Amino acid sequence: MNLALQDYLKIHDVELESEDITLIPLEGEGKVLDRVEILYQNLINSKKWRNALHEADLVLVATHSQGTPTSTILTARLIQEGILRVGETDPKMQRVGILAMAGISHGPFPFLKGNLIVRWFEAEAAQELFEFMDSETEISQRFREALRIVLKSGIRFTAVASLEDQVVPLYSAVMTAIHHPSIVRAVYIDGASYQDDFLTNLISFSLRLRNSGMDDHGVLVHLSEVVAGSIYGEGHSTIYEEREVYMLAIRALLEPPASLTSEMARSEPILHPFRAKQHLNPFYLPWGMRGVMDELKALGVGVLNEEMERLKKLYDDWNPATKGMKEIKFRLEPVRSKL
Repeated sequence: MNLALQDYLKIHDVELESEDITLIPLEGEGKVLDRVEILYQNLINSKKWRNALHEADLVLVATHSQGTPTSTILTARLIQEGILRVGETDPKMQRVGILAMAGISHGPFPFLKGNLIVRWFEAEAAQELFEFMDSETEISQRFREALRIVLKSGIRFTAVASLEDQVVPLYSAVMTAIHHPSIVRAVYIDGASYQDDFLTNLISFSLRLRNSGMDDHGVLVHLSEVVAGSIYGEGHSTIYEEREVYMLAIRALLEPPASLTSEMARSEPILHPFRAKQHLNPFYLPWGMRGVMDELKALGVGVLNEEMERLKKLYDDWNPATKGMKEIKFRLEPVRSKL
């Protein structure tokens, strides 16, 4: 994040001295609330860190996986205690942004629950992550309340999924059940895996819909499992090695769209209930796509309708190789004439 910030500032002919940036690497293992307490104590017990955080003009939080609910709850606590200054009446109001990479906001893939590797690896903390699959559990409620505080405070939240993540579904990393104009959603695709095909563009298009304030009608949920990476892969980790992911969060914070008014940025988030399912109904995907197309047609959004036309051509040219992707193409066959 530090390197990305310096790169961003150089683009704008700004160069900071090393003492102008304070790095606060918070570390601590365990379950989410245990980690929150450890990180909080580490922070406030350092006078240098605490003062730097309180006096900063710009605060950037970079977090990964389980760190997403952990950092969100910690940030909400810092807001409530006045350590972060985000009130509109504060003459030194800070700009604050959170970057959540492969965040486990709606839990891991449901099929991992009985996986021996997961059960063995950090058993207690790992098992807690499955509680995020249900928005009604106690830890999910704590996370959602923290999200409400953070988003209502005007903090910009950038949620980036990893396309071939073997642990966190796409829908979980981009917080599909949470609606707020201050959330920016994106997907990281490793260069070796990138293909400019129908599926990649459909995912990108669905994220653009969400960033425009529209609904993707469950499309992201129903595409998540088919793009899951191998349990032995590295998709869950490679995301935090890509500097452009950090640059996106910085741009999202410092270059907000003109349409994002202060009132919108501090509005109440919509927190839909969510419960991950082990098996999804295959008929939902074509209906979801139909819902997207009907909404676009009704709204008459020119740019997005043009993108739908491009998707139609990509669909015709798409020749998926894997069983899962062939199934996706088959499910979308009934709506191809509407694409």
